[in-house]
Amino acid sequence: MTQATWTVGAVAKTLGASLLLWTACVAPVLAQDDRKPKFGPDAVPITRSVDFVRTAPAPDYWALSPFYVPQTTGASCSVTSVVMMLNALRGLPGLASERLVTDKQLLDRLDDDHWRDATADDGEGISFGELIAYVHRSLNAYGIDAEVEVWRPRDTSPATLAELRRILSDNERSADDIILLAFDQGTLTGDVGMGHIAPLGAYDAANRRALVMDPDRAWYVPYWTSDARLLEAMLKPDRADPEGSGLIRVRGRRVSG
Repeated sequence: MTQATWTVGAVAKTLGASLLLWTACVAPVLAQDDRKPKFGPDAVPITRSVDFVRTAPAPDYWALSPFYVPQTTGASCSVTSVVMMLNALRGLPGLASERLVTDKQLLDRLDDDHWRDATADDGEGISFGELIAYVHRSLNAYGIDAEVEVWRPRDTSPATLAELRRILSDNERSADDIILLAFDQGTLTGDVGMGHIAPLGAYDAANRRALVMDPDRAWYVPYWTSDARLLEAMLKPDRADPEGSGLIRVRGRRVSG
């Protein structure tokens, strides 16, 4: 279990040439079983469980939900998740001339051929390490003063689960910090396993469950999953990250209304 913190002004470490792609969002095309439930036993769609966001402050959920948009390709969950994070941290612009951040606008502003190609219709996705670098660059590009914390679990021990619960509970206290989750989607939804990225919408500490604002809107809506299962999904081996992935917590301040 390791943890690292940087300020936005810090230069992202150059990724090694040996780093393989994390295949975020990309899954093989398989025949669908028409009788299979939309969600497996470890995910509960928000449509069936709305009490928490109705009765609790749920600051992250209300910061993110106005800007909740679908990924534009099968491989663009990273871009879309960063876009939602940027809009939530910036807040609604005060002037009619100010635009919201979109996938295209973000890619154009960074002008990064690798991220553009990796998240195109035929893209292979990006690694977790690359996601960290793109979060830093995106914050810089929009002038958002923020601190970035990366947490990568190493096991499913009680101590690791307790640390995850501490991070999620602390994050739930305000809308000034947004968490991006990197995990195996199939572990949560019961569908095909693949690396995936999504913002954390809320954390219900009493019931020990997290709300995943999944950008894969062609198939899903936001869903609740247990924090223990989320930890397992983060630890799922991947060809780029054999020890699993984790989460990125961005603490910033709103620069507009």
